[in-house]
Amino acid sequence: MSLYSVRKDTAAADTLLRLFKMGVINARLGNAVIAAALLNTVVHNSAVLQPLAAEQIGDIAADLGQNDNAVAAYSTALSAAALPAKYRQHLFAKIKALADKGTAMPADPAWLDEYRKWEMRLRLFDAVGLQAVCDSLIKAGLIAEADTILEQHLPELNKREACKIVKRIFEERSSDSTTMTTKFLFTLASQARECGDFVTAERMLNMAVKRADFARTIPERKSLTLSAQIAFGREQWQKAIDIYRKYEAAYGADSDLLMNTARAYRNLGNADQAQIWYERHVKQFPSHAKTQEILWLRAWNLEEKGNFKAASAAYARLFGTKGKRTEEAYFRHALCYYKRQAFDSSAVHFAAFQRKYPQSSYLWAAMFWQGKNLAARGKTEEAYKVWNSLARLEPTDYYAHRARQLMGATGDSAAVVPMSAFAAVIPEANVRAWLDSISPPPKKPLNAADSLAIRRGAAMLAVARPEIADFFLDEYERNYPNNLLLQYDLATAYGFAGNPAHAFRVARRLNWRIPMEHRNGTPLQILAIMYPPFYSNMIAEHAERFSVDPLFVSSVMRQESIFDKDIVSPAGAIGLMQVMPATGKGIAGELREHFAEDSLYNPDYNIRFGTFYLRKRLNQFNGDKVLTLCSYNAGAHNAAKWQDRGKKSEPDVFVEDIGFLETRGYVKKVMGNYWTYKGLVNLPGYKYDLPKPREEYPWAKEW
Repeated sequence: MSLYSVRKDTAAADTLLRLFKMGVINARLGNAVIAAALLNTVVHNSAVLQPLAAEQIGDIAADLGQNDNAVAAYSTALSAAALPAKYRQHLFAKIKALADKGTAMPADPAWLDEYRKWEMRLRLFDAVGLQAVCDSLIKAGLIAEADTILEQHLPELNKREACKIVKRIFEERSSDSTTMTTKFLFTLASQARECGDFVTAERMLNMAVKRADFARTIPERKSLTLSAQIAFGREQWQKAIDIYRKYEAAYGADSDLLMNTARAYRNLGNADQAQIWYERHVKQFPSHAKTQEILWLRAWNLEEKGNFKAASAAYARLFGTKGKRTEEAYFRHALCYYKRQAFDSSAVHFAAFQRKYPQSSYLWAAMFWQGKNLAARGKTEEAYKVWNSLARLEPTDYYAHRARQLMGATGDSAAVVPMSAFAAVIPEANVRAWLDSISPPPKKPLNAADSLAIRRGAAMLAVARPEIADFFLDEYERNYPNNLLLQYDLATAYGFAGNPAHAFRVARRLNWRIPMEHRNGTPLQILAIMYPPFYSNMIAEHAERFSVDPLFVSSVMRQESIFDKDIVSPAGAIGLMQVMPATGKGIAGELREHFAEDSLYNPDYNIRFGTFYLRKRLNQFNGDKVLTLCSYNAGAHNAAKWQDRGKKSEPDVFVEDIGFLETRGYVKKVMGNYWTYKGLVNLPGYKYDLPKPREEYPWAKEW
């Protein structure tokens, strides 16, 4: 079908881009001779497309086992001008794969020195390469040299790779640790602790401590710190306290020592001692960010107990402190007045917050609650004025949706600004003109190198190779942040080329960059890329099977993974719906399916498991989406605890009182997504499936 479409496109007959497309399509169909002929024509006649066509020729040759020809083609690609470093390294990787099979290098190519430096860095900074270098040194009897290289380069690896190496070293060499120096053993113990493998860390540290040279090699301050961290990590609370006290007696207290000692006492159930150590931190480190956390926790606990007057005063104590909680402290200080039904005072404080923090992430929350206070005092017209202003400034936000819902439920619906006022289909030319008109200055013109990179990236998108296109386009969107039209084109193009993750990343940044005063006029075409229907066919199938609203699934996916099927969280959650492997294994058992952790990278498999889990939690919480989201993010046990504690709270207060900061934000974002999707699907012009691609973009016409 693709080949037929390109052949039928007589308007583009004989252009080099068309020949390139036909060459790539023929290569995919296995028509190697035809593909090579077309691509060779492109190589000899287009400086823009030369490296891309040459790479394709190299791939054809490699598939046919003609490795010398493949390396020669990749060498031709590398001779092109203005290639991004990432693309050059991509070609180097292909050459290395052939060189490892014994293929000879070309005679002294211009890129050879660069290739050798790249290969050396790869060997040292890649886990497999680093292990290979060290294994060869150990076999040669150069154990100290191997350990030195490992000690030097382990911190340069990503955490997951470093942890694998530490585990392997321990498994292979723990039975005879005499081959490792005391310093290296201690380094491995420290690395194992950072990996969260506290048992291995403790065993390695104990091996090091037994060495006769330990006291001379490792400063006591370092060994006590690591010992305390390991004990704390293993939840040996009293042991951790004892070590921290020993450290304090010798070297004095620092912030971590005071905080961890307090936490250890708290975990032992000794609240009085915990408070003593927390108070010591407040007094010794009044400007430290962790002091703000302590004061915050005290205020939060008072609020949870219903002592809103004392909580309000406690939050006020944070106003002059340093840390990330200052703005939220102002917000909760005002919210406590609402809970005391001191609506006038609360409204005044929320209005003051907006003046003091006009760029705050809590701005929309403050506007919403100002309106709530005004409505509670019977000042409906004033409340509507605030809420409609909120809805115009950020129409897709959680609080904008809640404001519209409250206005529709409590008053004259004619006074409510509906979502349709912000999202209408307009002619595509008008969309482009609107974006161009609102782009903030200065509009930096494209330089020659960027222009060349864009055209090459566009060519790879045109043949559905977004992973190659990204080498050329990755920096482009960041280099021209004020060119909103070009970002719109990029987001749309990535979507058409089959890369939802890149499409959404660009679209999300475009959303942030649209000036606030213009967001009420956002055309539907732009909202459609910000709230895309990616994977809608798979979602619809599994949503129907498990009786879950497919828009709810899309809303969770948008927040969990930004539509990246390969994403892995720091906690180990995988894929589109961010399923933990242990959870996935349990779901597989319930569905009577085979489970393999790698299956979670498969979109269909991941969506099925995530949708099933949503249904399970919806059943547990009687269809309550807020509690379902709480459980999805923070665990069912926490959701049940918050449900019990807040059973008498009004819905808006309940959401603000969710026990974890991350989960409060998560619930608001997903519900905002959900209500936006619900609003969009009811508007003419929005379809819950992928739009048809445009053939070309103005910035990619010249070949």
